[in-house]
Amino acid sequence: MNPNPSSAAATRLQRLAAYLKEDPANPALLADACEAAIACGEHQRAREYIQSAERLSLDPAEWTFRRARLAIAQRELPEAARLLEQLATESGPHPVLAHDLAYVRFLQGDAEACHAVLQPWLEQAAKLPDPQRRALQVLWLRAEHRLQHLEEALEWARRQDGAGTLDPVARGVASLIALDENELDLARRWAEAALLADPTQHETLVARGSVALADGDLPGAARWLQQALQGHPDDGRTWSALGFASLQAMKLPDAQAQLERAVTAMPEHIDSWHALAWARLLQGDRGAALAALREALKLDASHAGTHAALALVLALGGEREEAERHLSEAERLDPGHATSAYARAVLSGQAGDARSLQQLLLQARKPR
Repeated sequence: MNPNPSSAAATRLQRLAAYLKEDPANPALLADACEAAIACGEHQRAREYIQSAERLSLDPAEWTFRRARLAIAQRELPEAARLLEQLATESGPHPVLAHDLAYVRFLQGDAEACHAVLQPWLEQAAKLPDPQRRALQVLWLRAEHRLQHLEEALEWARRQDGAGTLDPVARGVASLIALDENELDLARRWAEAALLADPTQHETLVARGSVALADGDLPGAARWLQQALQGHPDDGRTWSALGFASLQAMKLPDAQAQLERAVTAMPEHIDSWHALAWARLLQGDRGAALAALREALKLDASHAGTHAALALVLALGGEREEAERHLSEAERLDPGHATSAYARAVLSGQAGDARSLQQLLLQARKPR
């Protein structure tokens, strides 16, 4: 079992605070205690240590940096950016300052700005100490993933991996990018290597769980995805993948609950709405299945799979006229769609038994 980092920081803070009572003007103790307080979320105590450092006239740049770190921890992002930019102007460029400013931009939802701050440092990262290299590579890959620069990021990660300069933890983020580029073997290899370096990293666990789902290893998929949710309980992608795993395992109430969490977190994800419809339909709730599919149709009125699924669910309920309308549209958009063929068979009276319906629905595409 891996220790909780915040718990370890709290223990360290308690020890350092005791030392500071004996030597309250010790600069090294004060610095270590401030960093431990930030790490374990004791923000008020960290602020008090910063104020003590100011009273003692300790190194202004060093303590401005800690003020910036505290501002990031408290999500006072404009103030953090101001302090970091001030430090860069006064002290010159530095990879740690660049990383932290880029991280602020990432937290503000500006992946383009994050990318722009990091890009000049990227090729130098291989020569930096391991912690700095790791931080820069991980954040750059996350920004590229958010920007959907998947081909470029994957090619860069391949080059770094081949040169032996891809950080082990960065492989975890790269594994998710490889997954999204349908490079399943590479995603598996990178994820397994990254798990050895950090068994709690979110992207690594999601990638490994999703590869297991693609392999048909449903228990493994559920295990890794549930671990991913421990650190990121509101991540829609993880809930979606777990819902697909439960659907494939025919754990229908679990699948429905998980997929409902998924569409709450990422209502724009059509595949999750489809899977939720199947989970509801297989439990006999045709009306709720239709409701999910109509939400999907609002997102993309020209999605062949949505029209085909609507045709099937309507046909199963005997609503032939509306089913025919959606089926005609599905066949126009994608003449070879499997769900369209089954809906046509239901309308013609050649299919519709529960077993064959279940088999069709279990062919639902794995989430990407």
